[in-house]
Amino acid sequence: MHRTTVRTITRTGALAAAVAALGLVGGCGLLGESWDVRMEVTGPGTAQVGTKFAGEPDLSADGQGRQSATLPFSESRNVGFGFNDLAVEDAAPGTVCRIFVNDELRSEHPVDQAGSAWCDANNQERE
Repeated sequence: MHRTTVRTITRTGALAAAVAALGLVGGCGLLGESWDVRMEVTGPGTAQVGTKFAGEPDLSADGQGRQSATLPFSESRNVGFGFNDLAVEDAAPGTVCRIFVNDELRSEHPVDQAGSAWCDANNQERE
């Protein structure tokens, strides 16, 4: 193989790797848009609460990753694009979950008769 061909292939491979890396970094909010996400659970007593902010692993369906929280509960992060989820279990009647994105209410749900609620919000880039 000719040296010019080898250099071209090497440069093309390096460029492709750089473009892929920028795409991954952009998804974390380091490049591109970012959002201030606040999750809240209000109500009496305590509840099992699980949070998943954009860029984090999904919440498990079997309840793992939830922690006992004294209400009211609030947690905030600045994140890139993606899905945000808030799970509430074992909560008293009147308990409500909420997700705010850039101080705008995006999701609000009271607990059902079983004491469970789920809120979610998706951050998306504007084109």
